[in-house]
Amino acid sequence: MVENEACVIKNTERSKSGKHGHAKVRITCVGVFDDNKRSLTIPSGHMVEVPEILKGNAQINFIEETTINIMDLESYESIDVTWPKNDDMIKKITELKQNPSEMSQTQVEYWNLAGKTLINRFFTNK
Repeated sequence: MVENEACVIKNTERSKSGKHGHAKVRITCVGVFDDNKRSLTIPSGHMVEVPEILKGNAQINFIEETTINIMDLESYESIDVTWPKNDDMIKKITELKQNPSEMSQTQVEYWNLAGKTLINRFFTNK
């Protein structure tokens, strides 16, 4: 967690300690939801907050212009998720929106982290 945003670590650099200081770690990461690049410099002994990732499978209820409504297959909870930013996923969502019979056979794996939900992948039940 950097700036209250869940991130994926891309690079870490460690610097040596000085005469009176501690070693520092520079972490470069990218936000999971917004794809913004962030950096964090902390003493090497400090702890960072790590979000809990809750994974689940869901079926697609309906697709709107900016959101997708999915229903968890275990709890039957309905969740609104924004469209993914990945071009391949956008193409798949557009195909599903135009073909409702295929949408009924498609499930998604979703991740819930830091109070936000994202669709990680699509798979078909055939």
